[in-house]
Amino acid sequence: MLVCFSTNVFAELIVMKCKNYRYKYVSDESSTIIYSANIKRDRKNFHKFCPSEVNDSNKHFLKSIEGVELIVSDYVATCKTAKSVLKQGIGTDSVSITDFKKLTRSSKFKWNGSPQSQNEKCKLEKS
Repeated sequence: MLVCFSTNVFAELIVMKCKNYRYKYVSDESSTIIYSANIKRDRKNFHKFCPSEVNDSNKHFLKSIEGVELIVSDYVATCKTAKSVLKQGIGTDSVSITDFKKLTRSSKFKWNGSPQSQNEKCKLEKS
């Protein structure tokens, strides 16, 4: 008896570089995961984007995080965070939108109580 297995696995990878971060979109038949890496701090050591908890991959910059929601649809990752305590300060009421098709990133948040916003064009590194 001869048994054959087919391993047709479709995976998609998009890496884009913005001013301070690299973002990685990894999608296969079962899931889509977004990663990020600070260009100076992390170099190319990616960690999960929009983490819901402190873990070994992000504890070097993240102390605690609350109220996290990640929505990924049509190559757009939207991260909503109620409060994140980082080693450099406290972020609250954050909404970050990373678009892997338009190669853009925007966010609105409060940093140590002061309202902030960011809009930037990014460059495709790998597709």
